[in-house]
Amino acid sequence: MNSTLQCLSATYPFTSFFLDGSYKRSINVYNPLGTKGNLANAFAELLKALWKEDYTFLSPVTFRKNIITFAQQFSGTDQHDSQEFLSFVLDGLHEDLNRVKHKPPPVEMNPEREHALETLPPEVASEKEWGIYKMRNDSFIVDLFQGQYRNRLECLTCHKELIDEFVKAEVMEKEDAWNCPRCKVPRRASKTLTISRLPPVLLIQLKRFTTQNGVFWDKSETPVIFPVKSLDLTRYVPSRAPTGKEDLDDPRTQVGPFKYDLYGVSNHMGTLSSGHYTAYVKSSKGWMYCEDSRISKAQERDVVSRPAYILFYKRVRA
Repeated sequence: MNSTLQCLSATYPFTSFFLDGSYKRSINVYNPLGTKGNLANAFAELLKALWKEDYTFLSPVTFRKNIITFAQQFSGTDQHDSQEFLSFVLDGLHEDLNRVKHKPPPVEMNPEREHALETLPPEVASEKEWGIYKMRNDSFIVDLFQGQYRNRLECLTCHKELIDEFVKAEVMEKEDAWNCPRCKVPRRASKTLTISRLPPVLLIQLKRFTTQNGVFWDKSETPVIFPVKSLDLTRYVPSRAPTGKEDLDDPRTQVGPFKYDLYGVSNHMGTLSSGHYTAYVKSSKGWMYCEDSRISKAQERDVVSRPAYILFYKRVRA
């Protein structure tokens, strides 16, 4: 919990939204998927306590009680996956702050709609689908953290294609065969994903753990080299020509370049049964190392380390 909260606290646009009370205007008490603002309020109070700097260390008892009320899996003293906790917090805050008071019925994907999307340029199809998504999901969390993938499926018998490209194809066959809408039967197919929209804050989870039947089974200690500055993802996003209406200084603008600087790392050390989480976060004073109740200065060269598990990047404009 501490590792994740330290990294979220270092996400300054996100943090200031709660510290100045702006979040209160977005609380949606009508959303059955939310906590009627309880989680958002508890998170705001925790951030205020953290940023007051009145404590040598802080135990988030009230915040944890709110978490356990809505997610019993985080009760007890067992170690939990920081990515699972991060997802729960962001999803819960999104539902609490969803600006959509009354959601329209979901728009189902069907062969006719898939075919209509195929006829559109990728960037147009992306904008169309993003608009549909935001009819039901529109919050500060979406603005800051959420992006969009594009899917491409191609039947290897009739070569029927859906949407568009990615970097590397995955072949779907045997029990994973795709039910081709043209052939009307399961077919061997290739599947690819690509990014069609990137968020201002990019969270990257390194696949450290493998699971079997929903249970963590093994951990990979493979060292991963990642850039601290100027992670460039421009080539993975479809090119969009500026219309002249964009604010090119706004990190939400979907016009390249798409470059990111690292500001936080959640680390996992040890084994599945007896692991330990720490964090590196970048502050105005430089890089800091957070471990339980202790915070110490760190060097940039220390940040790219073997225990890295979740990377926190923010978009920077040239």
